[in-house]
Amino acid sequence: MKNYLILGVLSCFCVFVDPTFAVNQTSSTQWDRASAMAAARSVNIEREVYEIGNISSLSDGKTTLAKLKQIETRSDWSMPAREATLYEFTRSLAELPRAAVADEVMQYLRNYQAKTLVPQEDHQNALVPLFNIRRAAAGVENGWQRREFAFEAIELLETKPAALVSRYVESSNHNQRSAYLDTLRQADIDVVLAVQNAALEQFGQASMLAPMVGITAVITMDRFAMEQLLTKGSGAGLSSALRQLDEELQTSETSDLLIYAISAAPAGNASLAIAAWWPRLRHEAVIRDLLLDTLADPALGAAAALALAQSPDIQTIKLLQDAAGGNSIAARRAQMALDINRDRLLGEAKP
Repeated sequence: MKNYLILGVLSCFCVFVDPTFAVNQTSSTQWDRASAMAAARSVNIEREVYEIGNISSLSDGKTTLAKLKQIETRSDWSMPAREATLYEFTRSLAELPRAAVADEVMQYLRNYQAKTLVPQEDHQNALVPLFNIRRAAAGVENGWQRREFAFEAIELLETKPAALVSRYVESSNHNQRSAYLDTLRQADIDVVLAVQNAALEQFGQASMLAPMVGITAVITMDRFAMEQLLTKGSGAGLSSALRQLDEELQTSETSDLLIYAISAAPAGNASLAIAAWWPRLRHEAVIRDLLLDTLADPALGAAAALALAQSPDIQTIKLLQDAAGGNSIAARRAQMALDINRDRLLGEAKP
């Protein structure tokens, strides 16, 4: 039974395209997915992975590497069985510290050329690895790196909270930034306040701090920080920060912030706020009326129309119909919202 569970997990994790993968037609084999999975079940993967880890310390790279190569080439197993074992072994390394695994073992796994190929689910003419060992190895190394950066973040928060902000700004490493943010979520409130103050001081020149300002604002419930996020934030992190605020704030607080965003934030940020917060606020008459009034706004009218188009309630539709009369920009946007709403509802009604 454990074998079936493991292979079920494997089939979910390894169907994605590896952009660095190049099909070697001389050594690779095309399988249909069901047959490959059945072939992989012919061996006890859990037992084999356990034995690889117990032949010696994994830090003994020479011995471990020999065992991995033996599995790769053994002729009494099918190719899917061999690669399923290597794949599950690779994933098991995530539970270990980096120092416990020899560099040559990870180098072998990072460079492994998958040979069990199956049609991609959405593009049957494209072949992809069923057991993407390269990607699994990259995931293990990303996990190690995030843990290491988390320890670094803990030390900084205990000694120099402001330095965490500076290093976040200087870094282009996604794992480092993510680890810093994850650690910050667990910090004491006084430490979070120190980080928030340092982040706000640099925010005007460092828009990438939007996720950090967003996280600290949720923890401290600082209205000024939230307003700064709306007026100074930019980049990919802003949208996720706004969604996080929506998850944590009371409806009335989010409503007040959206009113502020529409009146004071740059149009792009206000549009993001409308998109992020409208789904929860669409039953708030004050916000609905505000968006109806915003239809005439040259910069925000389209965002308001798109939001209102997602509200199929009778009252909103009636108000849009009332606003759609004439040839003004507001009327045209109201009609656009009605058209989008109608098309969406018709699409949902089709079997």
